[in-house]
Order: sequence, then C-alpha cells, then structure tokens
Amino acid sequence: MKPPSPSTRLLARAVGMSLGIGLVSLLIGCDKPQEMVSGPGVPASQGTVKVSKTENGNTKIVMHVKHLALPFKVAPNAAVYVVWLKPKDGATINLGALVVNDNLKGTFETTTPHRHFQLSVTPEAGGHVDIPTHEAVFTADVERPD
Repeated sequence: MKPPSPSTRLLARAVGMSLGIGLVSLLIGCDKPQEMVSGPGVPASQGTVKVSKTENGNTKIVMHVKHLALPFKVAPNAAVYVVWLKPKDGATINLGALVVNDNLKGTFETTTPHRHFQLSVTPEAGGHVDIPTHEAVFTADVERPD
C-alpha cells in the first residue's frame, strides 16, 4: 500500500487535531451562523458560516471572517486563502478563493448540492490547487437544516 502524501497527512492531522480537542461544532436545525474553529496559527481570527436551502434544493454557503492575517503572514509562500469542502462520503473539493481585505475581513459565498460536509480554509500559493498544502486556519462541520 502506498503511504499517504505529505499534504494528505497534513490535512488529516489538522482535521484530527480539531476533532481531538473537541472544537469542531455541528450545526443542526439552527438558523444562526455557526462559529468556525480557528487554527493554531491564527488564534485571534474569527469566522462564521451560515447555510440555507435554496429553492432548487441545493445548499447556499455564506462565510464571514475577520481578524484573519494576510495569507503570506501565515505561510511564507501563500498568496490566497482557499475554501475546501469535504462531503461526508467524498473527496475534498476546492470551492475557490476567500479574499481578505486590508481590514483583515473577508466574505465567501457559494452553492453546493451537499447537505452534510466539512468546510476548511487553508493558505495556498494560488487559488487553483487540487489539494490543501498547509494547515487549516478555519474548520467547521456543517449540516444544513431543512
């Protein structure tokens, strides 16, 4: 069996760390934004995610972050933050770039067909990466209420 790649081990370690210290929260039947868990490299940052059902049955995701350091201050080669979605039974998907402004705030919105998934945000060298290469600065387990 082929050993896992360094980036797979890094993602697994970040997810395991969040689960291990009991900081990943679960949104069930709540209309309020869910707090995201800040990673160890950005303890002052704050993030929320809110999900809702769209008219056609998809899940709308709205993420807000504040006090999030610019990506290159978290990882030397990073230029952007990337938002990742990992469905309950599927592979990790790059949803796109989360842009942080000069006030260290950012907003990200998208739609997905998934109802239960994990979201994470990582600093990356570019927005078109296929897998996370750095530890997550935010994570959240999300289940869309119906």
